[in-house]
Amino acid sequence: MEFYNLLELPFDATQDEIRKAYFDAAKIYHPDVNQSSEVQEKFLNIQKAYESLIDTQKRKIYDSGIPDQYKNQKQIQVNAFYSRTNIPLIEDDQLFYLLLDIFPINQKNPDILPPINLCIVLDKSTSMQGIFLDKIKSETVNLLKLLREDDTFSVVAFSDFAEVLIPPTKVSNYSAFSTRILSLYASGATEIFQGLKTGVEVLRSLKTTNQVNQIILLTDGHTYGDEEKCIELMRQAVEDGISFHAIGIGDEWNDQFLDDLSKVSNGETSFVSSAQEMYDTLVQKIKSSGIALAKSVKLNLELGPLVELQYSFRMSPDLSPLETGKQIQLGNLLLGKHLRVLLELRIPKLDPDINELKIMQGSIKFDIPSNPINVTRLFFDLRKPVTRSFEKDPPPTIIVNAMSSLTLYRIQEKARKEAKEGNIVGATRHLHNVATHLLAQGDRKLAHTILEEAENLKVNKSFSDLGEKKMKYGTRSLMLLPDSEREENDNLS
Repeated sequence: MEFYNLLELPFDATQDEIRKAYFDAAKIYHPDVNQSSEVQEKFLNIQKAYESLIDTQKRKIYDSGIPDQYKNQKQIQVNAFYSRTNIPLIEDDQLFYLLLDIFPINQKNPDILPPINLCIVLDKSTSMQGIFLDKIKSETVNLLKLLREDDTFSVVAFSDFAEVLIPPTKVSNYSAFSTRILSLYASGATEIFQGLKTGVEVLRSLKTTNQVNQIILLTDGHTYGDEEKCIELMRQAVEDGISFHAIGIGDEWNDQFLDDLSKVSNGETSFVSSAQEMYDTLVQKIKSSGIALAKSVKLNLELGPLVELQYSFRMSPDLSPLETGKQIQLGNLLLGKHLRVLLELRIPKLDPDINELKIMQGSIKFDIPSNPINVTRLFFDLRKPVTRSFEKDPPPTIIVNAMSSLTLYRIQEKARKEAKEGNIVGATRHLHNVATHLLAQGDRKLAHTILEEAENLKVNKSFSDLGEKKMKYGTRSLMLLPDSEREENDNLS
């Protein structure tokens, strides 16, 4: 089993996948790249694993020593919900929605959860001076109570430079560093790359494969000139199994930039406007980190030749637009929770002779540290019949709710875009449309916020910073789907 884990491979890995895993590992652990004795020893083990698995006979002998129950562990189920049972043959392009629902099967034992390596990257620039920084300093001990004995905690503080305030430390040893938190004071400008780079280095230094590595960034300001470096850094970090969440504080931080960071690193951006909201959100993020059953879930897909992926959005356990491509990073799968992703697909006008449409095929890959063989995957091949008649085919409620919420969110996005382009009339009209729908759903608070911003837009020709964020993250929160929904679906497991 260790050979598969060393190469981060599933039990059913192909020869090509074994070769690729070995060459990827060599780029990191080869003595020509890293000459430390610890890394060289790991590379020797990786080489031994490769030589055993790439040889068909040696692999067969090695596999015979692995108990059967470890070779095909069915711990996770994947259901697929569709906006239509059939694809109608119409004289135009059409949109088709697919919702993938991923959840653990009968996993209720918290003892199987891997430890977490949590690094809080904290903005200590001058603008953080006051109640936000004071709240973190006074509540850090209470945050640590959320962690387990095997968990590791670290803090990086940054402004225009970064320092490791608390190195990776077990919770039981925290008291030795408590004075460093209490003595923290705000100063300097905001350079997020400095903080993220140091946080990533801290987590990489631990060199663990059976733990969940996560960065939580707290910031209240813009970073200047290093946005692309931050995005590239987190794109590389996610390949090392490091996940990311951002908490934007107040109204002056760059929401588009933090969303882009979250998108490339399968994380989420949260908006808070008070010190208590900041603390409550941080508590929720730490609790979620502690129940990660599978880390770095990946959707590998090959679209049918007539299908185009327009949009992808994670709808639970947290909310975030996702990067679209042949591989989509989905984030972590939490114990007892659902990981749900909505895909919007465009289908062109179809040839009258076509009888079946290939939607997509591929696999969903999981890294489950508690499994003897860490990496496992589920394959799928999604196809739908094409019908000559347009029939009323009501989609499942879970799809209706997801599409409805996504539509409101995207109308709000369109309004914000139009406002930036100077189309005030169009933006205002879209905001009134969103508010009307929200009032019909009983969400008066968010509807009121949006109507206020519509009036503000008429007068000032722009949104207020705080109101714009309330609109964006308020409509996004509508998309969170409850775990309890159950409908007819295709079981892909």
